[in-house]
Amino acid sequence: MSKKQDILNASLFLFTEQGARATSTKSIAKQAGVSEALIFKYFGTKDHLLEELIKKDYLDAIDFTRKFLAANSAEEFLIKFIDLPIALIDHQFDFWRMIYKILPLNPIAQQYHQNYMKPSLNKLKFSFEALNYKYPELEAETLLLLTDNVWKSYVSDRLTKERYQEIATLLKKKYALI
Repeated sequence: MSKKQDILNASLFLFTEQGARATSTKSIAKQAGVSEALIFKYFGTKDHLLEELIKKDYLDAIDFTRKFLAANSAEEFLIKFIDLPIALIDHQFDFWRMIYKILPLNPIAQQYHQNYMKPSLNKLKFSFEALNYKYPELEAETLLLLTDNVWKSYVSDRLTKERYQEIATLLKKKYALI
């Protein structure tokens, strides 16, 4: 693993545990086993380091999501979309826990999150239209809001995986997918 990756890993760990504002570059350097100067050489500032971490992990999330949601029908897409939050969190738990903590106060994280969520609304609307729902846009917005809140509840330990699976089953029944 490269020193740059060590810094990114250490910052993810510390930002998740302490928050981005409370984490110093000195503590990141110590955790990564590098000099503080190396952090500034690679990233310039702690804010640039955070943005690089957010960008890298959202790109990973986009790639994971694209592969996970590959579907041959509207029904299959909706089933996979309902299952996505837990699969995605399990894939990148520390990242999503960090995002949960910083999202309300960090405009960079907010922008990346909006960009990540935006394509889902169109695909959900298309799926509900294909299934002849009376209000496909409203159904899409509702399901998107629900799943956006699910991952937040899961990473904040307010929702267990087992309870989400019960909710997912209920949603699949509601949409006549199972």
